[in-house]
Amino acid sequence: MTTLRLAKELTALEKLRALLDAVASLGDRAGVVYLVGGTVRDILLGEESFDVDIAVEGDAIEFARALTSALEGRMTSHQKFGTAAVLYGADERVDVVTTRTELYDAPGALPTVRRAGLREDLFRRDFTINAMAVSLQPTDFGRLVDPYGGRADLDARLLRVLHNLSFIDDPTRIFRGIRYEARYGLRLEEHSARLAHACIEMGLVGGLSSARLRDELQRLLEDPGAIGGILRLGELAADRAIHPHLRADSEAAALFERANALRDELHADVPSWRIGCAVLGRKMSPEDAHTWLEGLNMRRRDVDRIAGAITVAPRIVERLRSERLRPAEVVALADPFAPDAPLLALAMEDRPELRDYFTRLRDVRIEIGGTELVALGLAESPRVGEVLAELRRRKLNGELDGRDSELAAARDLIAETPDA
Repeated sequence: MTTLRLAKELTALEKLRALLDAVASLGDRAGVVYLVGGTVRDILLGEESFDVDIAVEGDAIEFARALTSALEGRMTSHQKFGTAAVLYGADERVDVVTTRTELYDAPGALPTVRRAGLREDLFRRDFTINAMAVSLQPTDFGRLVDPYGGRADLDARLLRVLHNLSFIDDPTRIFRGIRYEARYGLRLEEHSARLAHACIEMGLVGGLSSARLRDELQRLLEDPGAIGGILRLGELAADRAIHPHLRADSEAAALFERANALRDELHADVPSWRIGCAVLGRKMSPEDAHTWLEGLNMRRRDVDRIAGAITVAPRIVERLRSERLRPAEVVALADPFAPDAPLLALAMEDRPELRDYFTRLRDVRIEIGGTELVALGLAESPRVGEVLAELRRRKLNGELDGRDSELAAARDLIAETPDA
């Protein structure tokens, strides 16, 4: 792509208009400034929505301060890391960094950072398609800086690391690569794929910290290309590297797709990443599931929901196959681990009882409460909860049809209560 053509492409982007005007207004104060990384990649791909990242060969915070003034925005900065974020307009954000290089003391460790020129800054990145920059300086505005062939790889739909130690330095790049493959229709080129396999076989993926592994799994499973990402996770054998009983295969991908579609159709409040973890862990024992999820430092509520889905969903399906349950029994079966377990069960087998649960039964409520029971003469005690539960059970089964019938049934139940 010629400089002129890329310059025209940049100025045609409404998202960048105010930013480019602000940089131009700074004149020499702007210094040596570039759009970098994923911003350049997404512009070349024609993506409508993208993050804006700027690298400065100089003092990024000083530049960000001048940019904030020109945009009439606000700024947050991190002096220690030489980074800043500029917020402006209705909801626009620009991340600004000083060009730098990164040194890794051990595989998977967080890097040591020091200042460097643009070429070294681009070389520290994960893939060639993210190792490009575009000049914003007036003298060569729009010039594409592409020392590692990222543009050619993008055109060829290839994902290529910049050096042989890339995955060893940072094994999370494997997860990022899987996301890029699925989202953009790319493919790891042959040598990079071999390096990914070697990193996985060395146990470096499984050796990631719990927080980093959890975060990468969540990002992959929330990505628009998550179905393809699950398949690729299995192809690279990264699933077993995370846990020996994790299964990222075609069955998992199909189950994930069905469960997400049902989630949207039935308005179940379950995030995609939680569905994905349950699907990937569906072959685990209850003990293994809890141990794995707790090891990822997830919130207790998420651990319980995912482990419950893994363990209970198959049991729900089996129970519904073998018995004809009344509505209250369906609710008693589904409610304790809802919405995750009954949703996964429905994805495993399309049961009318579970559709009825999501469309009607789970929202059935009685019209009276503890106040009415006390007014009827029932002392405050655990018996109040028992009576209310029995009233709801009867209402679910169609035995009660409104407040008056609930009050009548409550009187009968209270009369049966000793010392009411």
